[in-house]
Amino acid sequence: MTRTVLTGAVIALLAAGLAVAGSALGIVTLWPVLLAAAIGLAGGHVTLGRVAGFVVGAVTGFVAMAVQAGLLPALPAAQAVVVAVAVVTLALIAALTSDRIPLWAGLVGYAAYAALYEPMYAARPTAFLAEAPVALLTVLLAAALGAAAATLAEFLTANLRPASADDYEVLATDQLADGKAV
Repeated sequence: MTRTVLTGAVIALLAAGLAVAGSALGIVTLWPVLLAAAIGLAGGHVTLGRVAGFVVGAVTGFVAMAVQAGLLPALPAAQAVVVAVAVVTLALIAALTSDRIPLWAGLVGYAAYAALYEPMYAARPTAFLAEAPVALLTVLLAAALGAAAATLAEFLTANLRPASADDYEVLATDQLADGKAV
């Protein structure tokens, strides 16, 4: 429990700091930071593969939007093809790396970029060259900060062992029924 509280405190401090000063870094929304922190914390230690997966996914999102903006007509079918090719690409990368770069991290990176940039693209599709690289850098910077927060939280809580079943006395059902348990 202490580990969870300390981890949450580190991420909360980062999020609060970015809420105040993030606009100076171009971070105008905090959810990419929190997504990256969650990726860093998911299922154990922060790994380079998870971070790489997020970055590969965000870059794949950028490339997908570039293809859509520059080469394809503005039709739902074109968007469907681009998304399908991007997801297959991320799946192949995961498979070729034996999941050292996990598919789920790539999908989160792709989604983070798409969630930030697609509304901008819908509003001004002709501004791709001006806005898309900035959106990518914003997502990557936010991801780096989130991963750093997860790494810092892991470092600060490394000596705190999470509670396990061995920490609790397990009472047999018959002890409870006999009133022998206090």
